[in-house]
Amino acid sequence: MSEFAFIKPQNGLYKEAKIHKVQNQILDRITNLPEPVRRDKFNMELILMICLMIEQKINNSDKKDKLKIDKKLIAVQVLQSLFGQLRPDDIKTITDHIEYLHDHGEIVKIPWWKLIPACVVDWLSKKLK
Repeated sequence: MSEFAFIKPQNGLYKEAKIHKVQNQILDRITNLPEPVRRDKFNMELILMICLMIEQKINNSDKKDKLKIDKKLIAVQVLQSLFGQLRPDDIKTITDHIEYLHDHGEIVKIPWWKLIPACVVDWLSKKLK
């Protein structure tokens, strides 16, 4: 056991570590999809999938304003990681898509009682392979 195990990142350092961890998890999940599925950077289903993953992983409800994480910025950063440098008009189009999805109630947090069966099935399928 490391003698530094009790020291945890806090405040801004924790925020940056959380953002990096979430981005890596989302990129791992999306890069496992077939290439034709993730080819179009303006695909609403791909943007919705990214936003749902971010919504599930990040909880800003009980955080102070300066520690809240901008979910829309994370979605844009994930898409930039997937497609390389995006032009400003591409970023505006993507943020407009995200706002449209949010305004129409598409981006919601999935309740824990629906997550448990999906996690168990995913875990079992990994163990049986």
